[in-house]
Amino acid sequence: GEGMDEMEFTEKAVVSTQSTGVTAIKYTVREEPQPIDNMLRTHIGQFLSLLKDQDLNVRRMALVTLNSTAHNKPALIRDHMEEILPNLYKETTIKLKREVEMGPYKYPVDDALDNRKAAFECMYTVLQSCMDRVNIFQFLDHVEMGLKDVPDIKMLTYLMVLRLVHINPNAILLKLESILEPLRDTFQSKLKDICPIGQEVEKAQELKRSAMRAVVAINKIPDIEKMPVFIDFMKKLRANKETDLLLEQELQANQASYDDMVFSMDH
Repeated sequence: GEGMDEMEFTEKAVVSTQSTGVTAIKYTVREEPQPIDNMLRTHIGQFLSLLKDQDLNVRRMALVTLNSTAHNKPALIRDHMEEILPNLYKETTIKLKREVEMGPYKYPVDDALDNRKAAFECMYTVLQSCMDRVNIFQFLDHVEMGLKDVPDIKMLTYLMVLRLVHINPNAILLKLESILEPLRDTFQSKLKDICPIGQEVEKAQELKRSAMRAVVAINKIPDIEKMPVFIDFMKKLRANKETDLLLEQELQANQASYDDMVFSMDH
């Protein structure tokens, strides 16, 4: 029947050209009903090897596909996490910087940025769907690196911290110092240094707000107020007028959404 043709077509695509294969897999993960899952299962090994490909673009497509698989059909990859994670982690560390000349100016460009972003997006999805297969401390080592990366990646890692506070607060406590340090750097940096171009000020402000949301979440971990490193961190935040205001705003916003939640649970 038609399903069979579809499977043969996809199989050929997977085998023939790599990027077509990745696209075909991505299409099937999203759109297709169950029969296709078996085929994906058979080819998952081939697909996973694309995460190690020499070509930056092939790897990026493989990461995007991995992300949508982890999101839509985590069962397909759950048993392969041991093979997937080292490739994912490796991608978060790759930077390919060069300078581009535009008129009299030179701009820094990082050709690996989109791949890093895709890898961190995968980590975030894994956090929601396959976390029981992950060594949390290894995972956190790479979250820490992301906390020191460019603004877009920082934002993703702040979201991961928020999530981890709920699913594994103890891990956050054990790594607290190395999580707080890059957060402190974000608060201390001037907006123009975060995003040098004029219209990016909003983005820089949003970055500080996101960082503060992570702090407010950490602040809710039981007994955190007894930890000297956190006491010191909060004292310094409070001592600065700008961050003190930001902290108050986020505490109120957080309380408001919490009240809404409790209210809707009561009714």
